Amino acid sequence: MKHPLHRVLRLRSLLEDLSQLELEQRGAEVRRLEAAAEQEQTKARAARRDGLQRLTAGEMEWMLEVADAEILAWKGARLRSLAESRRPEVEAARAALLERRLERRQVEALLTEAAEAEAMHEARREQQGVDDWFQSRTAREKPDR
Repeated sequence: MKHPLHRVLRLRSLLEDLSQLELEQRGAEVRRLEAAAEQEQTKARAARRDGLQRLTAGEMEWMLEVADAEILAWKGARLRSLAESRRPEVEAARAALLERRLERRQVEALLTEAAEAEAMHEARREQQGVDDWFQSRTAREKPDR
């Protein structure tokens, strides 16, 4: 028969898995925002470079390139701040995962202790049976006086 703690262990394992998925999801979101911010910064640098090339060539569209670069830089900064604002959520998810892992390990330890106690109890019961058998055998072998 399964010990009732097996259900608790299964539940704790599932909760730990959910916490792991949440941590991965939040981490992926932060990484996606950071990658988008870096991409915007790269576009801004390219737009500035194009603007400077047009300025040196005497073209009038250089101001548009510089304006585009500023907009792209602003978008990149905004994405970076969004990523930074999500970091506490990632840390909270990491803390929740560690808490769930600790809970699961505690239940595993309880199950191990319960199994050891059951094994010890079974060994004592078997020894008691052997002792009873020898005691009854000794009583049967005694001659009546």
